[in-house]
Amino acid sequence: MTEPRSPAAGESSDTRLFEMEVEHAGAYVERVDAVLRCAPSAEGNHPFPEYDLGLQAHVMRALRATGGVPVPEVLFLEEDPSVLGVPFLIMRAVAGDAPLDRPSYQAEGFYHEGARALREHVWSGTVEALAQLHALDWRALGAGVVPGSRPGDDPARVSLDYWSRYLRDFLKEEPEEPVAVFDEAHAFLVQERPAPSRLALCWGDAKLGNVLYAPGARDVAAVIDWEMAIIGDPIADLASLHLSDLRAQDFGQVTMDGTPTADELVALYERASGLPVENFHYNLVFATFWRGAVQIAVTRQMRRRGVEIPDVMFVDNFPMNQLRRLLSLPGPGGPR
Repeated sequence: MTEPRSPAAGESSDTRLFEMEVEHAGAYVERVDAVLRCAPSAEGNHPFPEYDLGLQAHVMRALRATGGVPVPEVLFLEEDPSVLGVPFLIMRAVAGDAPLDRPSYQAEGFYHEGARALREHVWSGTVEALAQLHALDWRALGAGVVPGSRPGDDPARVSLDYWSRYLRDFLKEEPEEPVAVFDEAHAFLVQERPAPSRLALCWGDAKLGNVLYAPGARDVAAVIDWEMAIIGDPIADLASLHLSDLRAQDFGQVTMDGTPTADELVALYERASGLPVENFHYNLVFATFWRGAVQIAVTRQMRRRGVEIPDVMFVDNFPMNQLRRLLSLPGPGGPR
């Protein structure tokens, strides 16, 4: 086994690349390029109250069995923290590159440097993979493991219930603490929640940065990071994909030709899925709400550990400004 090394991306868990030898039933030994993915340690940032590597392993194994969506092969899952100090899983490495969040792929890297046709290919391939995922039988894939498929779950509302608890119990210091913009957004999400016309296994953390694109043509080589997999409204994934790209545009201060607008992205998905997109605005508010809640929760953790963070970062930031725009709320410093 070689010395593990860090990849270019991977924020919510400890990820390392290495080479290892795998013995196949005593018949032969294979040298494998592998990825070690660990649950977050106690010393690091904790974007989520709990971290379920077993969920990720289940989803990737189930998807590989269908052959419909390319995902890494899970080689080992160890949920006993006594081995490395935290649970971990080992996957076979996939040749490919993920567009980076920092620095923004809109400003640097293969997405920025490629031709318009390459960027259009990246988006069409990603949306096709998303449509293929949503077309699969979620009941078989969920198998009582994925939230929304567990006994007693209501898949139509399990995602909103989770993020309601996240705001109340994880982001806030106390359940009744007021948090500007997020309280208003949460009230909107509860009051305006539509009944989805269909349910699907959702990727959860849908963004270009969670896809490995093969060298050369940049076909989708693997869809990665299934830590937020859930049964729910598939349009939530589409909205998350768009919102995460808006964040990349904001961070990089540039939008490259070939990047779809919201309407163009919806049209791509409708062509790929053969189904109409409904409730996109609601799901865009939802995606902005949960991504922003994670950002604020992590930023608060950093401040508690002594990192100097200006107060303005908690009231004037990308997700909060997006929510203000989407919900017609006053700007930072305005009346609540």
